[in-house]
Amino acid sequence: MIAELNIWQLLAGLGIFLLGMTLIERALEQLAGRAFKRFLRNFTNHPIKAIFAGVVVTALLQSSAVVSLMAVAFVGAGIIELRSAVGIILGANLGTTFTGWIVATLGFSLQAELLALPLIAVGGLISAYSGKRSNFLETGRLLLGFGFMFFGLSFMKISVAGWAGQFDISPFAGWSPFLLAPIGFALAALIQSSTAAMVIALSALSAGVLTLESAAAMAIGSDLGTTMTVLLGGFKGAPGKKRVAFSHFFFNLVVDIAALIFLFPLLQLVQWAIGNANPLVTLVAFHSTFNLIGIALFLPFLPKYARFLEGRFQKGDHDVARFIREVPPAVSDAAIEALFKEIHHLLTRVFALHWRILKLPTELLPDKSHINVPAPEQYEAIKSLEGEMMEFYARLQLEQLDRQAVDQLHYADIAIRHAMGAAKDVKDIHHNFHEFEKSVNDDIVELIHARSQSQQAFYLDLIPFLEKQPSSKELAPLLDKLKLRDKTIYHDFMHRMYPLIQKDKFSELEISTLFNVNRELHAGNKDLLEVFQALYIDRYGDQKQPVG
Repeated sequence: MIAELNIWQLLAGLGIFLLGMTLIERALEQLAGRAFKRFLRNFTNHPIKAIFAGVVVTALLQSSAVVSLMAVAFVGAGIIELRSAVGIILGANLGTTFTGWIVATLGFSLQAELLALPLIAVGGLISAYSGKRSNFLETGRLLLGFGFMFFGLSFMKISVAGWAGQFDISPFAGWSPFLLAPIGFALAALIQSSTAAMVIALSALSAGVLTLESAAAMAIGSDLGTTMTVLLGGFKGAPGKKRVAFSHFFFNLVVDIAALIFLFPLLQLVQWAIGNANPLVTLVAFHSTFNLIGIALFLPFLPKYARFLEGRFQKGDHDVARFIREVPPAVSDAAIEALFKEIHHLLTRVFALHWRILKLPTELLPDKSHINVPAPEQYEAIKSLEGEMMEFYARLQLEQLDRQAVDQLHYADIAIRHAMGAAKDVKDIHHNFHEFEKSVNDDIVELIHARSQSQQAFYLDLIPFLEKQPSSKELAPLLDKLKLRDKTIYHDFMHRMYPLIQKDKFSELEISTLFNVNRELHAGNKDLLEVFQALYIDRYGDQKQPVG
């Protein structure tokens, strides 16, 4: 009966501990989430800086999974390179040992209840009476999380200590400590937390159930087990996510195998370095040391490792979206950036569709990746891309967004709608251009050719801004000029038609079709101008008046 109660007490302690870690993670994300993301985004242009950023953010968030998610998101959005993401992952492995240091130095050195009860009391009261003041609420949850973490640790210590009093370890004295590595692996994979598995190992070591060598082997196994969640989730995702997930697993696999091979000499080295201190401190020092050695071994090969990963998990031809497929909406900053990059990708496809339908010179189009695709297939791909983007947009709307992010999404929606309008406007006259090509009426052929040339000049003034992001001061005057030119092109076409109509050069059907072609091209131009307005002027708040 006592053993059964101890098991439930152990599980209850584990549950409370994990709940505390979850509260800490979420509170910190709300209190400084944007700061952490900006730090990771801006501080990763060198491998050593990327590793340092991974260590710091993981130590503060106490979750390597969250940091890995950010790294995946930033790679998918094109904000950081893959090698920077790999550096962050390496640093996250070391950063995640920080919780072990807290537990070993405070949770076991002091009575955990002495820390837990005041934290739960203060955190609970702040949370209950903070009202709508979000910073107070999250601060309360942060304190509550630490309180639960120490309270859960207390439960685990008591349960394992009670079990150890009845447990005869002598039959297992001859067992190899290496047998504990698979147990640590399975435990971390099951509860999806190497930190929690490490705390169980610390509890068992503190109670004398495990030797230091066995607990160290268990820590090595848990280090690899924590990669399973990311690995399984990554292989269901887009190529960038697969690469980062694989990099996490492969790094841990190599480092953990090496740590197991050199378990005894490495443990002796750590004991010598810290002077045969408390075995709990020795265990977490060992955990940090083999991760640190792993980083040192991988660091010189980081660029080659990244290039190796880039050659793996290539996209299939069925993929339409390039950026949003690799970014989870939960990382809203990166997700919004990815959405705007995808709009840019959509715009290049729209220009390719116009080029194909109007049969403009291929060499004048900078991005020729879609130019040889038949127009109907191009339009279907554009519609599929719109569907993916709007689904992604809808998922983003469910996240907790600040005012700036909401405004960004508003302009993204405008840009997507007008880009699709520009695609549909010209797609609708595709068959008309095809018929005019075969026309025996030279006046129609000449008129349509002149209209195509006017469109070409219009496009060529806009296309350079697909290659570089313009400033509003640079773009606003051009949009005003192109707005006037579009009206001029439209009216010039009409004025050229009227004398020919009076001379009975066209049938009634041809007149109607020519008018429709002119209207659709005019509408398409207005839509394109609205896209550039939303992307480069309204999005940055420099000008609020729409074009057209």
